[in-house]
Amino acid sequence: MIRRVRVAGLLLSCAPVMAASPPSDPPSRTVFITVTDRTGQPVPDLVAEDLEIKEGGKAVTIEAAGRASEPLQLNIIVDDNGTGLFRAGLAQFVQRLEGRAVMALSSVVGQTMKLVESTSSIERMMTAIATLNARPGTPDGGQLLEGISEAAAELRKAEARRPVIIALTVGGQEHSTVRSDFVLDQIRKSGAALHVFSVAGSALRSTVVAVAPRDLLQENMHLQRVLGDGPKQSGGRHQVIVASAGTLSALQHLASELTTQYRVTYTLPPGTKRSERLNVTSRRKDIVIRAPVKLPT
Repeated sequence: MIRRVRVAGLLLSCAPVMAASPPSDPPSRTVFITVTDRTGQPVPDLVAEDLEIKEGGKAVTIEAAGRASEPLQLNIIVDDNGTGLFRAGLAQFVQRLEGRAVMALSSVVGQTMKLVESTSSIERMMTAIATLNARPGTPDGGQLLEGISEAAAELRKAEARRPVIIALTVGGQEHSTVRSDFVLDQIRKSGAALHVFSVAGSALRSTVVAVAPRDLLQENMHLQRVLGDGPKQSGGRHQVIVASAGTLSALQHLASELTTQYRVTYTLPPGTKRSERLNVTSRRKDIVIRAPVKLPT
């Protein structure tokens, strides 16, 4: 009995000591930012030293900043009530991004209908855009909110490295039951920048006029929150446009911004936990920076 105890003790003394592994530092993170001057023109000479970045309130180390060269992954949603309003502007936009992007196109016809799956073929995109002419509309509204949610989910599933969602809408009632919190979270998790272009004072689709807060439809409130907060949180923009001429100039300006974006890589201090909160500023007073303020974690 004594021998067994001694043997067991010897085995225990020879057992390897498993030291606790030190927590690994978070890997570097890459974000894409839009940088313009005060007139909205792209800035060609930004360097890492011009930027100050904080994640979760903690200052980071900026490793590199330069013009982005990765292909864009665009998911475009057209909600035009069958008017064909966005067709010409969208065609020029797609041509401008030839060789720089993979694109998908959907149309809101009540529900969202996919016209082109993700493709690098400009010919396929142009053929689909040609169908967005005058056609039967959806005068009582549609499910744009559902379309944005689906676009974000698709980009996340594809693990898109440089994802962008573009929503073009003439307004109207929203019939989707998906909640704004869920859609905003989908956008954040996908890492996509949401850009929204809506027609000013559109009479192209009837809307409900609210005379009291209780008269607002719940679905419309969720949509308006996504169209407003989505671009702010993701580093995109919400621009009100005037008819087809406004669409053409707005989309050309967006193409210019997307093709001159900066790719910024940074690391957190050792031992710092990742955060979804991001703040990007510049020491230069002559530039304007648009960047995401909420990140996937």
